[in-house]
Amino acid sequence: MTTEYGKLTWEEVRDADKDRVAILNVSATEDHGPHMPLDTDTVLGMAVANGVAAMAPDEVFVMPPIAYGFNEHHKDFPGVIWIQPETLIAFVTDVTKSLAHHGFRRILLLNSHGSNHPVLDLAARKTVIECGIICVSASYWNLCADRINEHRKSETGGIAHAGEFEAAMYKYLHPDLVHLEKAATQNLHNPESRFFNLDLARGGGKAMLMRWWSEVSPDGTMGDPTVADAETGEKFLRAAIEETAALVREIRALPLLQRKDHH
Repeated sequence: MTTEYGKLTWEEVRDADKDRVAILNVSATEDHGPHMPLDTDTVLGMAVANGVAAMAPDEVFVMPPIAYGFNEHHKDFPGVIWIQPETLIAFVTDVTKSLAHHGFRRILLLNSHGSNHPVLDLAARKTVIECGIICVSASYWNLCADRINEHRKSETGGIAHAGEFEAAMYKYLHPDLVHLEKAATQNLHNPESRFFNLDLARGGGKAMLMRWWSEVSPDGTMGDPTVADAETGEKFLRAAIEETAALVREIRALPLLQRKDHH
């Protein structure tokens, strides 16, 4: 049986193992500097999801992606398509409720765009409350941060947006679409800050401030893409796939619990 949900027939859905984890990648269509395409978040998120399916073909279904996200703060850069957070929460939960209606009991909302993280957390919580199933949200870079740091070449601050991490993986997948000759370092990390860490693989920020992107980046980049290479990108992607697969297996092992109203 295929792992691509969209390639299933309705009869195959009816008869499928409903404890497979349905992976829904939610990404964005937005600027990634002058050196990378608008579809970066979708390409990378789906590479992770499909990589998990190749590792564990009997344990998952991969949903068609949602390629638009919460990113209005990027709209000063041409090409950005933004969705209001309330709309995105409602849309994602309609998808998860549809899956629950068909009998699926385990869903992973796999995030590949930073500002979707709080939105998908809420969508997962709403799904659990409204459907009584297991719904988990995770940003894939958080799952493999330690392994990213084992292989990275950039300094702290070099992995934020369109930096080494994303550029290296995209270069591994589609080398003809990454133009590092146009890239520049935009490392805004302040080592004296106790609370605002801009590096995704080194803990992120303890406090969150999301400015207009054009206020902090002249070309849409935040980080250091200049050190990216395909060899390191392959290592980053393998780490993301393996750690996401490990999460999938934990989700499959989670018990379905019964709530108790204590009124």
